[in-house]
Amino acid sequence: MKRLSIILLLFSIASNNYVYAQEKHQKRLTDLQIVSLIDSLKKSLIRYYIFPDKALSMGKHLSSQLKKGAYKGINDQAKLAYKLESDIKEINYDSHLHVNFEPGLLAPKKLSSDERAMAMKEQLATEIENNFNLQKAEILPGNIGYFLFNGFTGNINEAKPILNGALTFLSGTRALIIDLRNNGGGNSNNRLESYFFKERTHLIDNVNTFNKDTLSIYADPKTTNGLTLLMPIYILTSKNTFSAAEAFSASMQSLKRAIIVGDTTGGGSHLTGTFDLKNGFVAKIPFARPVSTSTFKDWEGVGVVPDIPVKASRALQMAQEVIYKKFLLKAKSDKDKRKIQWAINALIAEQNPLNMNSNSYSKYAGSYSGGIQFYVENNQLLCRNPERGGTDVFKLTPVSNDIFLLDENVQIEFLRDENDIYASLKMLWKDGNVSQRSKE
Repeated sequence: MKRLSIILLLFSIASNNYVYAQEKHQKRLTDLQIVSLIDSLKKSLIRYYIFPDKALSMGKHLSSQLKKGAYKGINDQAKLAYKLESDIKEINYDSHLHVNFEPGLLAPKKLSSDERAMAMKEQLATEIENNFNLQKAEILPGNIGYFLFNGFTGNINEAKPILNGALTFLSGTRALIIDLRNNGGGNSNNRLESYFFKERTHLIDNVNTFNKDTLSIYADPKTTNGLTLLMPIYILTSKNTFSAAEAFSASMQSLKRAIIVGDTTGGGSHLTGTFDLKNGFVAKIPFARPVSTSTFKDWEGVGVVPDIPVKASRALQMAQEVIYKKFLLKAKSDKDKRKIQWAINALIAEQNPLNMNSNSYSKYAGSYSGGIQFYVENNQLLCRNPERGGTDVFKLTPVSNDIFLLDENVQIEFLRDENDIYASLKMLWKDGNVSQRSKE
C-alpha cells in the first residue's frame, strides 16, 4: 500500500501541480519528429496502459495511420495531439486516455521539509475543522443507524477516534444506513470496510502496470480497536459518489455485505498518470485498476450499479422502507409489529404526508377523555393536550385516513363506532404500547 501511495502522489503532482507556459510561436514538427512522437506514444501505451492487448491494438493502428500519411500536413500541434487521441480512441475508447500538446511544462517548486510540514499541518487543520468529513451519526425511528460522511481522509490516525466514536454510537442499531451520496472519494488507504467483517477479508486486487505489481487489499478487523458491526448495511449512492467511495461500495456489494440503494455512481476507478512524449506532447494514461476478487467488477466508466435503483433524492426513504418491511417479517410479537408500524407511519408523515382539508379534519374535532382536545384552524388539525402542559398546541400530520402523527412519541388513530361516527381514538406509542380515549 505504501508503494502505491508513493506512486499516486508522484503522478498526482505530475497531473495537477505543473504550471503550463504556452509559447507564442511553435515550430512545425518535422516528419522525423512525428515518427518519434508516435513511437514514444506507442511505447508509453504498451508500457503503462492497464489493458496490454488493447495497447498493442492502439499502437498498430497508429503505425497504420502513419503509413497512410494521416499526420502529414498537420501544422498545428494541438490539432495533431487531438488527431492522435481520436485515432487511439477509435480502437479503444477510454475517457481517461488523452494526448495533449502542453509546451513549456515547468517542474513545480520542490518544497523544503519545513514547507512540507507546514502544508501538512494546514491540511490537517482544515480536515479537523470539517470533522474529517464525518457529518452525522444518528438513530432513526425503528432503531436504524444513519451515518453520513462525505470524503475519505488521508489523516487516518487523527480521524480514527472520531470514526470509532461515531460507529460505537451506532453499534446497537438493528440496521445501518451509510450515506455516500455526496462522497467524492479521497484516500484509498482508509479501510472503512474493516469495521463490518468478523474476519480478515479480501476486498480488491489492484493491478499496477507502472511497477508491474498487484496489490491485494483486505478488510482487517484487527485495525478497529475491537469494534465490529455485523448488522445489515445499506449504502446510499448518487452520481456524485466517486473513486474511493465507489471502491467501498463495490467491495461491500460484491461480498454481499451491503445493499446499494440510489443512483449509479460516477464511474472512476482507474488511476491515471501523465507521461512525457517530448516536444511539448504528453499522454495521460490509466496505469492501475481494480480487478475481481469475487463478483467484483471494475466500475470505470459505468459506475457501481445499485441493487435497488432509485433517484438519489429518495434513496434514504427507500432504504428505510426496505428495512422496515424486513423488520415486519421478522417481528415476533404484536407489540414489535406496532413499533415497526409506528416507524413506517413516521416516515410517511415526514416524506409523503396525506393531503387533507378542513372538511376532512372536522369529523375528528372534539374533546376526549383526559381533556385532550382536537380542533380545526387555518385548514389544519390541531391538538391541545393537558398532559403536555395544556399550553402547547400540536399540529397533526396525516399519515393515512384516520391515522396522524401527533408528536415525537405518539400517533393518533381515530376510531368509528357502530354508527360510523368517530367516537374514540387510540394513542399509538413509539414503544409499541396502545392507550384508548373516548370522545366526551
